[in-house]
Amino acid sequence: MNAKANAPETLARSAAVMAMITQVITRLEIAPIPRNYALLHEALTGGNTALGREITALGKAPAQEALDAIGVRNGVPDHNALVLGHSASDLMRTIEALATEAEAERQKKTNAVAQIGHLLGRLKADPVMAMSDFAAQADLLVAAVEAMIGSERAHCRRMDTLVARLENIASGVGASETALLHDPVTGLANRAALTNRLMAAYDAEDNAGSALLLMRVERLKSISDSHAPGASEDALRQIATLFRKSIKKLDYVARVGGDGFAFLFDKVDRDSVVSIAERIRDRIEAEVFRISGREYLPGTLTLTVGCAFTEDAPNGGELYRQALLALEAASEGGTCVYSLELTERAGRQYRRDAG
Repeated sequence: MNAKANAPETLARSAAVMAMITQVITRLEIAPIPRNYALLHEALTGGNTALGREITALGKAPAQEALDAIGVRNGVPDHNALVLGHSASDLMRTIEALATEAEAERQKKTNAVAQIGHLLGRLKADPVMAMSDFAAQADLLVAAVEAMIGSERAHCRRMDTLVARLENIASGVGASETALLHDPVTGLANRAALTNRLMAAYDAEDNAGSALLLMRVERLKSISDSHAPGASEDALRQIATLFRKSIKKLDYVARVGGDGFAFLFDKVDRDSVVSIAERIRDRIEAEVFRISGREYLPGTLTLTVGCAFTEDAPNGGELYRQALLALEAASEGGTCVYSLELTERAGRQYRRDAG
């Protein structure tokens, strides 16, 4: 392992991205609120170049509703939460409408039943009433029954409309949840979905022998920068297809950043993890990538890999941190397995920087 302490470089990159976001917010006169920062962060670092083009097309001082619509359409998690919030409000309004409709119909039926009962009572009390009175009472009875039938039909139509609204809400929530947990470019699970999967792994009775591999696709950004916007998306989809073919049924793959991916493998040891990383890297290096109509020869892209094991981490967050430390320590195109030494080295580096 050719280890290196990259923590300062990581902090510098994060600071540079935040500076760029601040500049864009100032130049385009965008409201400096958290979800707009999240939207611009995704546009600048997430590899979805279409997102940046949509934001720029709005011009200066864009309406917040337009920015939110872009975020929702591109599956930015902070904005999917907006959709879920709107869906919850729609659901409450529809439930209130259902309750009001049910109560109104109940009152109509109560009144109709009372009127019919009154008419039947009069007929029973005076069975020999005059024919003219009987006819009048029978007309009232028929009118009451017809009114109740008509009201019931109208009630059914209104209920059908409200049920359709509920179905639309459920469909919207399902679509939003899907967007919330999937990367819009590759269709793979995203960081939020991976977090859920790691939590589930630690909730399982036997989580020993699982490994998290974080992979960075090397040289992808330089290729993307030399082409028109959107070029990297072709490569990302091609990479995602290769990754899907590289896992078994119980394994898991997610896209966690612009050029970052994560694999969660079950029942593996340290030797097999290194072999798995090499096998996946070999597939990437052997692939001919087609980007903007141009073919790139095998070896154009490679993978740098950092891995950590569940038995070394008490929870999913710590497991991810350990795998990230290993990734930062790995040489380009190499593989590094987490060890306690990496945490100690990062601590010493942090104290030197802070001092």
